[in-house]
Amino acid sequence: MTKKIPITPAEIIRRMKDVPEIMKWSQNKHLVVEGPWFWGIHHVYVANDFKQILICLKEDLTTHVFIGIPTHAEEWRRYHKDAVLHFSKRYEDDDILQWKIYKDYVLYRGRMLPPNEPQGEPYWGEVIKVESWDGNFSDEWLVSTIKHHYELDKDKTNPED
Repeated sequence: MTKKIPITPAEIIRRMKDVPEIMKWSQNKHLVVEGPWFWGIHHVYVANDFKQILICLKEDLTTHVFIGIPTHAEEWRRYHKDAVLHFSKRYEDDDILQWKIYKDYVLYRGRMLPPNEPQGEPYWGEVIKVESWDGNFSDEWLVSTIKHHYELDKDKTNPED
């Protein structure tokens, strides 16, 4: 069951004036986001050129990565265990997966996501941690980061290993 979105449509409209400031704030940041339910805790990186990378680690050790611009995904990658690239697909349409980053929440919508009730309401995740990041994105960095996050998760679930 989807929780009710914590900010109203009026609040979203009010925040539109803050978009330039939020973009500047998010540059070179790593956001840890909790929710929506189908992603759980995931990671959003905003590069120094404002490229945005969404990393979703799954229990089966696959990873879904969405790479895009400040409004939407332009590429979807899926990595197998050990961060081996399984497939990559580029998108021309901007409605496959869209996002809007705020300092406290990230809103998601798009055709790639499951239907939401009420219809048309975005999914959302709460920003639970913000860290500085050097903002340099590369394929090597991505593979290393995926492995690093799985190691951190493994350490949390198996502290005696």
